[in-house]
Amino acid sequence: MHEVIIKYKSQKTLKVLTALGEYLGFTISAPEVRNEAATYSINGVPVEIGDASIDIRELDTVFTGKNIDAASLRKSAWQRNG
Repeated sequence: MHEVIIKYKSQKTLKVLTALGEYLGFTISAPEVRNEAATYSINGVPVEIGDASIDIRELDTVFTGKNIDAASLRKSAWQRNG
């Protein structure tokens, strides 16, 4: 299948191309829109927002009843040995 990239400025052009595609039998696909607000940086390290569709219920058994909060987890996980 052949592929053509068309750049346009007006939304009217997209409507015309969509109508033409139905008549002439070609499809229009848009590139995946990446939300730039979803990526930010902390001290120069890029951080992306996680995927909300991931099921994390299995992790409940790991942390439930352990009396772990964020502060104690940071203290225990980031201790330097040496």
